[in-house]
Amino acid sequence: MKITVFAQIQAHPGQTDALFNLLKQLVRDTHTEAGCFEYTLHHSLDNANHFWMYEVWQSQAALDAHMASPHFNAFVTASEELVKQVDIHKTYTC
Repeated sequence: MKITVFAQIQAHPGQTDALFNLLKQLVRDTHTEAGCFEYTLHHSLDNANHFWMYEVWQSQAALDAHMASPHFNAFVTASEELVKQVDIHKTYTC
């Protein structure tokens, strides 16, 4: 079953550029993962501090492998002080 993830990421004021650079690197690294069908970064037109990730994974196992990957965990550590809030919504294709 394909898994789709919508993640809204809000940067702390003044941290938008730094977070944007980390997110772009995360996208580049993630595109090489097995089971990643789509991993797209979007930047809000209405609020410069808001980003959206649109992800499509082959399976929950592929998503779990992504969450355990060294580059994802490096992103989490590096962005810890930059991120104000994250909202994640997981769905599956009906």
